[in-house]
Amino acid sequence: MRLASPEKIKLYRDAGWWGNDTLYDLFVRGVKARGGALAAVDPSDRMDFLGDTPRRLTWIGLESEVEHFARMFTDYGLVRGDRLLTQLPNVIEGLGVYLACAKLGIIISPVPVQYQAFELDKIIDSIRPSGYVITSRFKDRDIEKYYKGAGEGQPVFTAGPKSIHREFVDLSEGNVSMPERLKGAQVCGSGFRHSVDADDCFSITWTSGTTGTPKGVPRSHNHWLSVAPVTYDAMSIQEHDILLNPFPMTNMAAIGGMFVSWLISQGTLILHHPFDVALFLGQLASENVDATIAAPAVLTAILKNPNFFKEFDLSCLRVVGSGSAPLSEYMVKGWQERGVEIVNLFGSNEGVSLATGPEESRDPAQRATRFPRFGYEHASFSNRMHLSMKTKIVSQDGERVIDTPGTVGELLVMGPAVFEGYWGESAQEHASLFDQDGFFRTGDLFMVDPVDEKFIYFYGRSKDIIIRGGINISAVELDMLLSEYPKVLDAAVFGISDDIMGERVGVAVVPVPGETVDLQSVKKFLESKQIAIYKLPEHCINVDEIPRNAMGKVVRSTLKMMADEHTL
Repeated sequence: MRLASPEKIKLYRDAGWWGNDTLYDLFVRGVKARGGALAAVDPSDRMDFLGDTPRRLTWIGLESEVEHFARMFTDYGLVRGDRLLTQLPNVIEGLGVYLACAKLGIIISPVPVQYQAFELDKIIDSIRPSGYVITSRFKDRDIEKYYKGAGEGQPVFTAGPKSIHREFVDLSEGNVSMPERLKGAQVCGSGFRHSVDADDCFSITWTSGTTGTPKGVPRSHNHWLSVAPVTYDAMSIQEHDILLNPFPMTNMAAIGGMFVSWLISQGTLILHHPFDVALFLGQLASENVDATIAAPAVLTAILKNPNFFKEFDLSCLRVVGSGSAPLSEYMVKGWQERGVEIVNLFGSNEGVSLATGPEESRDPAQRATRFPRFGYEHASFSNRMHLSMKTKIVSQDGERVIDTPGTVGELLVMGPAVFEGYWGESAQEHASLFDQDGFFRTGDLFMVDPVDEKFIYFYGRSKDIIIRGGINISAVELDMLLSEYPKVLDAAVFGISDDIMGERVGVAVVPVPGETVDLQSVKKFLESKQIAIYKLPEHCINVDEIPRNAMGKVVRSTLKMMADEHTL
């Protein structure tokens, strides 16, 4: 199933941005080049959350697993263009399923392990899968219960310990109860490959859900390969690098940032899930990891605990990509002083792809808050995305382009990494996503940097703007400042409804153990930053943790509910 129009396909192929390679083609090259070298490593705590032993596979070993999965999917009647819904933690089987789908032309649709019946019912109704891949359990959750009535003739494959349900198919062994009508069907041997086109849909990922019902984001092989340079170049990924992926394999950061970079570099991919800071640091040290990604809050918390650096040897770690929330100068500089470069990443499943690394800026303050103005004719950046992506900032009514530094508007992007539209959307919905020139409306608020017009500054998302007395206040700006407050491990601001002002600023803080943090101390710290008085919080709550989604983004609606419970 091709996603882009013939005209767009020709345009990007002629420009050299799209080609004939699929993700499976990259894997085959890796197998031929690396053979017995280590390809993938399971999370070290797999026994705790799944109940069986972690594995380590070479490129040849992973190839055998991919071929086994491809045979099974074919035996059970899955064909090119079918949708396969997967709900897996970051385990080696997940990599095998991705690559088997890439080989067969099956469209993989990964969903977070946190999803339950509410989200799953909507997604299943939307894409109507022809099969499912799940784990028999995840920690203390019975995931299988959501799939007992999956549908007539729709196989449910399970990874991990053997399922108690006889009708489910053990992914490691197969199942003798295969329907009679499928026995003897064409088996996909190691030398056999379905006719798969690089412009075919490879995946349907899902938006985070903080804006409402999750929306499906279809992406082709070419879409994914086009987005890879932004991370690969900004993080200076090297051939045969050891990469650690702690983000769920359901989103841009994990798939475009780590999975595709691993295929290109032909290195080793270390998997981590669910997130645990001590295990994360332990893997960085024991596996001699070269590059990884992590949320800003995690990197800040590590810096604020010097004991971590005494306990774990991070001397091999060269670079960390970070995003999904604002970075602070304190965090970027702190890691830089320890010999680790932080790369500021900004992306979405839809294909928004910005990155600021050492090549773009050596200054920690600039790198933490600014992004290259990709496509700007008066700028020159080493990142290949600069040549393929176009960006512009428009007024929030969409009527005019904003080139004036310091004026806030919505970021629009266009290029070979940008998707073609949401799964199952109407023509009216599609028209609202793209402007008349084909630029995608991101919903993200940016401004041209008043100091250096080659860069743009992230102001916030429309929903992250607190409007107090008619004045816009950027929640992410305050989050960034609060990340530097020594007495807090984590903090986030949110809007509180107010009959007089419309909204007032609230703040939730996770204090450093032994510290007392209240409204006055927070205000005093922010006043020291000389911010406008109207931005100062007027309410403060202490919480055990800041609610974040799977991508690490603050769920401000939950903070508002928590504030209500504190009877503010």
